[in-house]
Amino acid sequence: MQSDAKEPPVYRGDSSDKFGIREWEELMDTYLRKRGIPLAEQHQEILSRLMGKAKDVVRVTLRCNSALNPVENPKVIMDILKQHFSDVSYSCMPLADFYGTVPLAGEGPVEYWVRLNKAVDLAEEALKRLGRRMEDPCQEAAMMFVKYCPDPTLASVFRLKAPEKWTAQEIQEQLDRYQTELKEQMSMKPKCHATTRRVTAHVQTSHEADEVDVGSPAEPDECSRASPTHTVQSDDNCMRTLISLLDRALSQNVQMPSHQPQSKLCRVCRSHDHSTVTHYRRERLCFACFQPGHSKRDCTSDRPRSGPTPFRGSSALN
Repeated sequence: MQSDAKEPPVYRGDSSDKFGIREWEELMDTYLRKRGIPLAEQHQEILSRLMGKAKDVVRVTLRCNSALNPVENPKVIMDILKQHFSDVSYSCMPLADFYGTVPLAGEGPVEYWVRLNKAVDLAEEALKRLGRRMEDPCQEAAMMFVKYCPDPTLASVFRLKAPEKWTAQEIQEQLDRYQTELKEQMSMKPKCHATTRRVTAHVQTSHEADEVDVGSPAEPDECSRASPTHTVQSDDNCMRTLISLLDRALSQNVQMPSHQPQSKLCRVCRSHDHSTVTHYRRERLCFACFQPGHSKRDCTSDRPRSGPTPFRGSSALN
């Protein structure tokens, strides 16, 4: 007998119990294992830790059902207790309940994976009561998780092969990597925020002093490199914010061209409303002699083509 085996508390099956029936079952199993109690004596040890309503229910059930043999299988006592005092109700369609276990709103992938495994345990336990069994509970849970994974990034990874090809071990490895990357991303968040504040402050300064420090955007690269797979979208938003701030700073410091385009001046009538070519085309003038009635190709004038003379009135066009 080992001295470090702590006795579990008495279970009564009412509101005075500090532990639920499933937690109490785990405490009792640990106690029996550490004490090294033989299988044939375990039912007596379990019954000795029951009082009140819980003990009465077990005694009545065992007396009325002679097929139950707690000496050979002490687990039947725990099954009776869970059937009457568990906070989880057992359905007559356990498989339907399991396959209806989908992610809740805002539930993370790790939380969903844990809840899914609890659901498959309940389904397996209920099937045993009905004399049935689930062929591969772990594989069923794995396929359900691949199908309904609440994280978009992880879901894209699981689409690389068919749901039935994924094993529970592979899913657990993906979730462990997810947790590691999440911790790394959380540790990098303060650095990202500090970089954003520095760039924001610099943009405000450049608006007043009219100068930009082009070396500031170098630091966000470290933030983007350390971002985990599942937070790519949030880190992209961080980078877009930095780029937007820098674009604003650069746009505030763009110098205007020193030479403004000169206004158009018609060399025929000296008007600023249109160009010389526009005047030619509107009045149908010859580009060679500047007279109406023919084009430059048909012009026979010997007038030099150095440029048009100033327009002196409408009579010059007639």
